[in-house]
Amino acid sequence: MIKNFKFWLMLLVSVFILSVIAGCSSDNDSNANADTDEKDNNKEEATTDKDEEITIRWAHQWGADHFWNGIGKDLGEKFPHITIEVQEAGTDHTEDLERLIAAKKSPDIVSMGVLTHTNFLEDLGLAYNMDELIKESGFDLDRLEPSIVQYARNQDPNKEDGLYEIPNSRPTWSLHYNKDVFDTLGVEYPTDGMTWEEVLELAKALTREVGGVQYRGLDLDVPYDAYTQFSQNSIDPETNEVLIAESEAYRRHLEFVGDVVAIPGNYPTDNPASLLHNWGSLFGEGNIAMAADKTNWMDHENVGIATYPVWEGYEGLNPVPNGGAFAITEPSEHKEAAMEIIKYLLSDEYQMKVSKAGGASILVSPEIHAVFGVDNPDLDNKNTESLFKNDYATGPAKKARYGDGVLWTAPIKFIESGKDINEFLRILQEEAEENVRTAIESE
Repeated sequence: MIKNFKFWLMLLVSVFILSVIAGCSSDNDSNANADTDEKDNNKEEATTDKDEEITIRWAHQWGADHFWNGIGKDLGEKFPHITIEVQEAGTDHTEDLERLIAAKKSPDIVSMGVLTHTNFLEDLGLAYNMDELIKESGFDLDRLEPSIVQYARNQDPNKEDGLYEIPNSRPTWSLHYNKDVFDTLGVEYPTDGMTWEEVLELAKALTREVGGVQYRGLDLDVPYDAYTQFSQNSIDPETNEVLIAESEAYRRHLEFVGDVVAIPGNYPTDNPASLLHNWGSLFGEGNIAMAADKTNWMDHENVGIATYPVWEGYEGLNPVPNGGAFAITEPSEHKEAAMEIIKYLLSDEYQMKVSKAGGASILVSPEIHAVFGVDNPDLDNKNTESLFKNDYATGPAKKARYGDGVLWTAPIKFIESGKDINEFLRILQEEAEENVRTAIESE
């Protein structure tokens, strides 16, 4: 009897334990199913958000045809749920953006012609620090040329190293040389890695008259880009003090211009400054041996290229990369969608097409650079590797609020003045101080 009682007691306990386990298992299965359902719902909701039909307003100052024949060509197929409304407006003419803002049609994206126009976005209430958005989107900025990204960060209107525009291009510069001139004069072609000082000596050897033709060794055209290789402020960004009189960049830059103009026969003795700022119109005349400029004349068989000259002490640095960018705006209600479009335009897939067509990709990918220009016959047998050898000057770490108002025309005025460098720098200093005072008072 006692044995039977113990047997039934143990049986009951076993059944109870099994029922508890089954109940727990059932609860766990229910919770798991609930979690799965919730995840599926969230996934469905996220997908719905991503594929929701929206309109992106895109300010593109070069017009709708330029947009759709360029970056817009593939976007319709890639993003069928997004309608893009192209607005012919940009930072080159801020009044167009002002009209859009007043009409409550602020753009979601602005195609920037140059990185240095971030301050215009700030003044219009469009500037937006994209760092957090970029991080959340998973976009890897390290895929882009780091010196160009840093130059973009240096344009932060708040001077906090924020990224208010994503660079989308790699500006290129070259030392162009006319092979016919070099062959006629029996001089070896320029090589990659030359300094401005070496180019000056080469220009002296190439400036002479042969067969009734006056050959010019070096045309300076617009010398401004060479100045930017120093990455120096001419105005203190904290105090607004003008720094021109003590500026290494101003001194070396203007002295070099003076030395090139002073080569006998390289510039006319009567009004030599008239040949400055010729915007590339003279190199094609056939008597100029070298011209350092943004990469050009690639469709000329007799034109070769080498790396853009560098300053001694600043080796390996091209001018500042003040190229194009995409800026997502502060008022935009579609920032995530806008970011997805930009990610595509900077993807390996898209940039491979850009590179093959002869566009220098901003990506650091050797594979993409290796196919540069393969679909462009004008680039056959050109030293295109030279376009990717140098890094870029990144400009001052903090940008001054005011411009000095004298840099652009300083080379012309220096040549016309006939003054020594010290006296001329003092004159520029005074003019710039007056310009800064006027700018401050006008605010």
